[in-house]
Amino acid sequence: MTTEFRRFSWVLAFPLLALAACTSSASSADGWATNVDRKVDPCTDFDAFANGPWRAANPIPAQASRWGRRAAARETNRRQVQELLEGLSHRNDWPHGSIERLLSDHYASCMDEAGIERLGLTPLAPLLADIDAIRSPADLQRNIQRLHAVAVRVGFGIVGVFDNHDPERFIANVVPADLGMSSRDEYVGTEPQLVQARERYRTRVARVLALAGSPDAAARESSVAILGLETRLAGVSLTATASADPAATDHPMTFAQLEQLAPGVDWQGYFAEAGLPRADLNVEQPNFLKQLDAELRKTPLSVWKAYLRWRLLDSASPFLSKSFVEGTAETTPRALRCIESAESLFGDAVGRKYVERHFPPAAKAKVQEIVRALLAVLKEDVAGLEWMRPETRKKALGKLEGFDAEVGYPERWKDYAGVEVRRDAFWANVAAGRRFNVGDNRRRIGKPTEREAWQLPASSPDAYIDLQLNQMVLPAGFLRPPAFALDQSDAENYGGIGASVAHDLTHGIDAGGSEIDLLGRPRRWWTDTDRQEFQARGRCVSEQFEGYFIEPGLHHRGTLVLSEAIGDLAGVRVAYLAFRRSMEGHPAPVRSGLTPEQRFFVAYGQLRGDAVRLEAQRQMLMTDPHPVPKYRVIGPLANLPEFQRAFSCPAGAEMVRPPEKRCAVW
Repeated sequence: MTTEFRRFSWVLAFPLLALAACTSSASSADGWATNVDRKVDPCTDFDAFANGPWRAANPIPAQASRWGRRAAARETNRRQVQELLEGLSHRNDWPHGSIERLLSDHYASCMDEAGIERLGLTPLAPLLADIDAIRSPADLQRNIQRLHAVAVRVGFGIVGVFDNHDPERFIANVVPADLGMSSRDEYVGTEPQLVQARERYRTRVARVLALAGSPDAAARESSVAILGLETRLAGVSLTATASADPAATDHPMTFAQLEQLAPGVDWQGYFAEAGLPRADLNVEQPNFLKQLDAELRKTPLSVWKAYLRWRLLDSASPFLSKSFVEGTAETTPRALRCIESAESLFGDAVGRKYVERHFPPAAKAKVQEIVRALLAVLKEDVAGLEWMRPETRKKALGKLEGFDAEVGYPERWKDYAGVEVRRDAFWANVAAGRRFNVGDNRRRIGKPTEREAWQLPASSPDAYIDLQLNQMVLPAGFLRPPAFALDQSDAENYGGIGASVAHDLTHGIDAGGSEIDLLGRPRRWWTDTDRQEFQARGRCVSEQFEGYFIEPGLHHRGTLVLSEAIGDLAGVRVAYLAFRRSMEGHPAPVRSGLTPEQRFFVAYGQLRGDAVRLEAQRQMLMTDPHPVPKYRVIGPLANLPEFQRAFSCPAGAEMVRPPEKRCAVW
């Protein structure tokens, strides 16, 4: 997508494989949450009890490192979108200007491999001709703007984002150019593997330039010059670690200061052509712009022309003939690539059709009801927290009161009127979609932030939480079993989506959320005493997970998984209390020998309980802030007396921590 995630957004995503059949339990009121291993004592190994039968019937695919119900649900979602787009594309008589016509023609053009092969490089001819015609610095800057309009970020980029200091304002954010290799280290590192990576990259640049018509010798010479230019720009770029620090990319300035920072860029002309206001903005990396300014003055036009040509070809290669696709990182099956293209370019159109088929208004209302119930319980919990100071509790309650849960689909859909697509012009359709999205993003700059502008389409199998906007977005494509289904019981829905949402609600007010105030500004609102009390309670969780081993001698690092483990513990507890409240006045029956309370915990365990290969578990212990799935299931539940009562577990059972060792933060 052309809009970018802000610095405090977390994506809730699951692995995706090719579109293939998988075994998936049916959703029903007496459905998957009763599919348990009756031979296993839930008080001994609840993960095996909840997940054993499904894992036996659904082994990890050969090409995957982990597998679970959520990954299977993701594939089901992708098949649903594929079926939707294929169905639309089978007709070519949809009304002109309708979203059905838009999606039908775009998807058909993407799947028309023979037509794409016949066209070869022809679709890029106009833009390539403009680059070849560059004769002056002014020509160069006009071409930079033209490429930016189709989302080819050369030299620099400008994208609208909300103001880090006042998230209610949507401002221009000046960012570095996209470079051909994925990291700064690949350009400047001296390790042999990085040197080899640079040579492979240079070879690819030369190959693509030659494919586009440059003589071999000229292509090789240009590849060296392009690598040199990108290396100089990469040399002043922030490292990945540094750029992840919000303070390192926070450089507010006026338009006049931007002109002074990089006077070699025609900012007046650029902003006029792009229709951008000359208002206050942010520059992510001032040193990058200074280096760019120097390169615009000293680097020959011939090198800039080669660089622009390469960046255009690289950006367009996945949408051209096979000779261009080969050598890219694109190995995804064609149908899935066409789904992703449609969603990234025309996300609201895909989402609107998806919702019509798969997410009725009653489903949206049910999830909203669950979120309201979770918030009510969490507010009561926070109001009674003894370890949090009164003034801090007031601020935490303010954040919870202002929390915005966007469910299913946006209240207003984007209007694609005027976007022209054809069944025989894939790249032209991609360019048209990119122009629309770039324009839509630019249109909002200088205005109040549109909170209803989602960063994912409603058909997406992912979700996200934005801590600065105090907002969570749960697309319809994400709200599928095992997380949620309208025909599932409350036990399954609260144990599934309820525990997940409650987990993330606590992130807005925990140690991480305490760095961002009610207005979304990076401002600490916890006292030192609050932080010390939170850390003291967190040590219990950290020590608990230090004791969880995946093999002899290899255990979790408690400090690495602390935040997510606390979130899991709070999430399942808050969701359980909300679930119990939902049954007041209308208790649920026992089904398949499991009480409603037991089915709640089974649903929680089945949502979290992916199977993971040992090699992947080892890597998780080194880098992943989430515990290994088995212990995401076992760890929180072993602290809950509610779980012990639900399964009548005796004191001393594996799934029951002694009262003096039970952890509780929220």
